[in-house]
Amino acid sequence: MAVKYKLTKINDNITNKEQVKYSVTTVSNGNINLDALAEQMADASTFNYGEVKGMIENLTRMIAFHLKDGYTVTIDGLGTFSITAQPNREVEVPSKIRAESIKLKSISFKPSPKLKEKLSDIEFTKLK
Repeated sequence: MAVKYKLTKINDNITNKEQVKYSVTTVSNGNINLDALAEQMADASTFNYGEVKGMIENLTRMIAFHLKDGYTVTIDGLGTFSITAQPNREVEVPSKIRAESIKLKSISFKPSPKLKEKLSDIEFTKLK
């Protein structure tokens, strides 16, 4: 199965050039949730569904635990998780930023070269 995509027109609001440009936007075929993954992994291994689901849930807890403790988390073959932060409000003077005024912005994920390699033969098809 191929990944569907559509072309999205890019508006150039900065230079006002007449040349039209397009960006590629991938279109999801749906969502695979934890239950489906655990079922598929159990079918492909000697572990049962409950064991696989429990291991994934525990992995999620462990990743969160170590991210909260200031670590990045690398899972060989998958990638690296890290956090990004931002102040609660705009601050013009750096000395006004305190730990209490910083919040989690996002969790970043950088795929491993091994994961990227597994996707090197990916196929795309234009959405009709």
